[in-house]
Amino acid sequence: MGFINKCILCHKGSASVSDDSNSLGSTIASAGETADTEEAGSQEASSDNEVPSVGYNVTWDDIAEITVVYPSMNTIQAGLGAVEDAINEITEAEINTHVTLTMIEVGNYDQQINLMMSSGEQADLIVTMPAGPSSFATMTSQKQLIDITELLESYAPQALAGVGDMIGGTQIDGHTYAFPCYKSFASGIYINMRTDVLEDLGLLENAENMTTLAEYEEIMEAVKASEKWGYLAGCASTDGHGAVLPLNGTVGFTDIFSETTFMDNLGDTLTTVGVRNSDDTVINVFASEEFRKNYEIVRGWYEKGLVYKDSATTQEMGASLVKSNIVFSFVNQVEIGSEASVDTSCGMDMTSVRIAELPITSGNLTKFTWAIPTTSKEPEAAAVFLEMMFTDERIANLFAWGIEGVDYEVDDNGVAHYIEGNETPAYHTVAFLNANKFIVLPWEGDDPELNIQLEEQMKTAKTSRYLGFACDTTTVTDEISAINNAIEQYKAQIISGTADDATFDEFLEKLESIGIDTVVDTYQTQLNDWLEATGK
Repeated sequence: MGFINKCILCHKGSASVSDDSNSLGSTIASAGETADTEEAGSQEASSDNEVPSVGYNVTWDDIAEITVVYPSMNTIQAGLGAVEDAINEITEAEINTHVTLTMIEVGNYDQQINLMMSSGEQADLIVTMPAGPSSFATMTSQKQLIDITELLESYAPQALAGVGDMIGGTQIDGHTYAFPCYKSFASGIYINMRTDVLEDLGLLENAENMTTLAEYEEIMEAVKASEKWGYLAGCASTDGHGAVLPLNGTVGFTDIFSETTFMDNLGDTLTTVGVRNSDDTVINVFASEEFRKNYEIVRGWYEKGLVYKDSATTQEMGASLVKSNIVFSFVNQVEIGSEASVDTSCGMDMTSVRIAELPITSGNLTKFTWAIPTTSKEPEAAAVFLEMMFTDERIANLFAWGIEGVDYEVDDNGVAHYIEGNETPAYHTVAFLNANKFIVLPWEGDDPELNIQLEEQMKTAKTSRYLGFACDTTTVTDEISAINNAIEQYKAQIISGTADDATFDEFLEKLESIGIDTVVDTYQTQLNDWLEATGK
């Protein structure tokens, strides 16, 4: 694996990393290095701020205008304009680029991205989502993303070097179509519960020591039965798309946490296909025993009144529903070591209990990516801005936490936190959507050395045998489009527990009739070729 040997720690827009002969990625230029003065567009830092140049390859004379599109996991931030202005103070001077930030509420993201693509509206750099029409798999199959292989080599070489061989997760037939949001891909599945409720009911110790879903169910039932907290739903969709159990097409949940199983979905963000336990056989995930069991678990909770009744239709995520005092708990995927981020998202202290640790797969790498769509008018400037997002901590922290001194402060240990009296600032988003989360300041509750710890943990994390495989689905575009429509029609009902058995079976029959077996066969053929070519 080409993991960077040390966490990328940037200082005022510069980047440095130690050389590692075992890494397939080149080392990132050090803070003191500047690009060859003959390289077109090398930008010198101004003497006013004494920011050393990273050596961005700016090859245009007139200022480039780019539009950057990304989701808001909560509401649209009132301070978006101020953050945009602060970013442009940097980008206009250093990479001759003006950036327009377009933030879209996560529940409307699929629809708006679809509209932008169909209307040809300018979008130069966008975030792709884990599933749906704005996912990496769907957008590549629809030929909505451009091949950025040469763009990264010419305009974002340090970002390319930083992710090393993990760029293979966003490649199809050797061509790169997106850049993974670089973070710790060592993650786990966690049950997150309101600590105040647990303490009030005397259940905190029970929660902290639980090892089964049955124990979790008992706690939800106790909350429901209590006079004080009975108005809270036991659990809810974690993702705004109905999933009460996250990664339900990849993780096989069982009552006993330690018996949880996994499938690699081979980078398919629709989770149509999967491979069990490195047996090299591609299957229809929705027809698998694992997916049926996941449905039965959630269906049981729903029938007992433990699942938030609007989980199939709400666009709010689990953390937002907790923050709004509607839900007691939710299950989600979290970077190992970043459990404190759940407290931030929920706006309160949460007790997080790990169900299982997940291996790193191509699906991790394509869950959230930065891509340049076919509607881009300035792809070169977009690639250079991506490079700046990866290497410049000023840009990274503006994206995540807003403006220092206005939206947040930094303590003596280098940890960001809300300004006293301003716990709901004009701008505050998430760190995991950054091109390089390792240069985002840790948030209050995190260890000051969190980024280094996460990067170290990632180096020793389990990896899937199929990491780096990506399927070219252009021959089954019609089938995938039909499958996506069926998923839109049925899946939210099934994974939220609202659908009955007849509806589930109807969904499976629908998938068979529209060619899911053809998609499975396509993946199987290409996987066989890839295994032979790589010698795995």
